[in-house]
Amino acid sequence: MKQRTDKPRPVIDAGRCDNCGICVEGCPSRAIQETFNTTCAKCVKYCLTYQVPCTPRALIVRPELCTGCGRCVEICPRGAIAWEEEG
Repeated sequence: MKQRTDKPRPVIDAGRCDNCGICVEGCPSRAIQETFNTTCAKCVKYCLTYQVPCTPRALIVRPELCTGCGRCVEICPRGAIAWEEEG
């Protein structure tokens, strides 16, 4: 596996991610971690029709732990992880 030297970080597309955890288990540096999604809960409680989708868990990439190996990008079955676009 080729190590990236320019240190772009992988970004998780929450719309495509189904929180399967394959990237969490496959990350050799444990840079991808599960966290509780508190942001969506703020609007869910005000939605009278319950049409706001809310995922209680979310996956995050901790850049200080990420080595840039690209394993997460390779193994994500939904294609939800991609390299951060420059700019």
